[in-house]
Amino acid sequence: VGGITNSPQHRRVWTAAYYQITGMKLADSLGGRGLARLRLNNWVIYDLYGANDMRNSPWNFRRRYTFNDPARPATFGQPVPYVGFDTIFRIPPHTTKWFQFDPNDEFGFAMIKDIILMRLGETYLFLAEAQLKQNRAADAATTLNLLRARSNAGAVTAAQVTLDFILDERVRELVGEENRRMTLMRTKTLVDRAVKYNSVSPVNQMTGIAAKHLLMPIPQSEIDLNKNAKLEQNQGY
Repeated sequence: VGGITNSPQHRRVWTAAYYQITGMKLADSLGGRGLARLRLNNWVIYDLYGANDMRNSPWNFRRRYTFNDPARPATFGQPVPYVGFDTIFRIPPHTTKWFQFDPNDEFGFAMIKDIILMRLGETYLFLAEAQLKQNRAADAATTLNLLRARSNAGAVTAAQVTLDFILDERVRELVGEENRRMTLMRTKTLVDRAVKYNSVSPVNQMTGIAAKHLLMPIPQSEIDLNKNAKLEQNQGY
């Protein structure tokens, strides 16, 4: 889907607000003007990728910044330090998939980069999931290894392929692209994985998640509009 100019939020959501740090200026090489509205959890940042997986390279995940304002020679060219318990907003590690900068639009109103709805890598992931459900784990491993070989991630065996592994691989391949909530709802793993991977937060601890949160509540206005048959509310609401 082509980029548009009505203020879509992908860049703002995923790119850090590094320019708020003294000694930092907006730059195309740093992704333009982001707001860091989403931060990847610690599992993705520290544990998800293997050592040689190219999907975790410095060009795909930015983890380090260098002061880039020549008007401040004392710091220019020096590494930006990580100060405090968690630099969650200004320089969190983040995907570079949505980098964009237009010198005529420094504030970043427009989003001219194409929006990814689906690509071949996800098709392979769907195929592997279907093969696993057909008890064809060896075929699923072969399919996954097509992606992993491209990324220098190392081959997996049939014994390693589980639904959890495929869901992990979806993050490695599609972080910042897929509608993750829909994937976890579809596979009925939303609550379990949210508890497993988000229970320890550097800022706000996750509390209160329960089985009912697999689905969202149906608005009462929609229930009231259903005149010819009773529309049941989702369980737990």
